[in-house]
Amino acid sequence: MKAIERLPFRQWADINRTEKFISIEPLSGYRRALREDDGHAIYLMPDATNAALGEAVLQALDKSRFIWPPDEREFFAADRIMLTEQNWHKDVVRRYAYKTKRDLYKNMNWVRAKRSEGKISIRPHQRRDKPGEWLWLSPDQKVVIPETCDAAALGSALRLAFDRCE
Repeated sequence: MKAIERLPFRQWADINRTEKFISIEPLSGYRRALREDDGHAIYLMPDATNAALGEAVLQALDKSRFIWPPDEREFFAADRIMLTEQNWHKDVVRRYAYKTKRDLYKNMNWVRAKRSEGKISIRPHQRRDKPGEWLWLSPDQKVVIPETCDAAALGSALRLAFDRCE
């Protein structure tokens, strides 16, 4: 069996924005960043202040776990991953009264924040035609700032990354 390459410590958060909400959700994993079973997410209004956005992202990153795969194989099981995705969709569609999953994704922007090696990087995505399908934008679209506890600065960087979404 091939040995797993040791990666530097990292933490992730997925941030989604629509006309009704901004959700910030901690992710855990090793190479893949995945939802936790508890479905923890922070929901804010789209006009939340930069400080509120940044504080929510910092909270989500703090909750993110860096998991060595041999220690928690069940975390990476396909059935568990699919169930957490389905539960997130059900919760958001119900919470914000979307009629369909397509309505939810219609005007959604998605970025992923990663904290590692003294930096926080926020990578925007391009929405595809099918609901829930995305493309990573080129690395030069990524917003990178030094690791910070300045919530307003992080919130400002997040807004810049959302502006780069397509």
